Amino acid sequence: MIKPCKYLVLIYLIFVVSLSQAEDSLTALMQRMKSDTAIKIAYQETRILELLDEPWQGSGFMYSIAPDLMIREQLKPQRLLMAVNADKLYYFDPVNHVRHQGEMGSDQSISLNIAVFKALITADEALLKSMYQVEFSSKAQRWVMTLKPRQESNSEFSIVVTGLRGQQVDTVIIKQTDGDLSEIMMQSNASGNQVKNTIMQLYKELEGK
Repeated sequence: MIKPCKYLVLIYLIFVVSLSQAEDSLTALMQRMKSDTAIKIAYQETRILELLDEPWQGSGFMYSIAPDLMIREQLKPQRLLMAVNADKLYYFDPVNHVRHQGEMGSDQSISLNIAVFKALITADEALLKSMYQVEFSSKAQRWVMTLKPRQESNSEFSIVVTGLRGQQVDTVIIKQTDGDLSEIMMQSNASGNQVKNTIMQLYKELEGK
């Protein structure tokens, strides 16, 4: 038989666990995503495109050093580099020798597609809220965050970000205004000084140094 004091402790623990689950929020997610070291995340992407009969498949890694730098290195089907450093955008296609640099927001479509990853990986809640209207809800098994462009709230463009309750992001689904759809599956891969060295090398490549 459970003694009254132990029974009360048990009820209290159940209450605390239930409350913490109910309070899963955007701020709680940002805390889970936050890292004091360089991080590397593996991703796989599937695109459903109007002009293609078969889904497009891609994969690679995302890297970050908080608070400002995020790099996306696509390895398949061909290598591409993209990055955001503070408000600067970088793009490099080494196969076709195409290089571009710009400002965040100068091309709204590009900014909307890449800002979500920088905001999530560097745990930048302010950037997320400045670019998108954010709706966050917590379900029984997963949390779901829906993003719409802040400047064009009536646009067909939308992003749905999800993950297991109490855990980090694992899926990002981007719907373009033309109906094209991208699903990006993410999984933490590594962190530390070796990752930081890789990030610095990739960043120099993006800058053309």
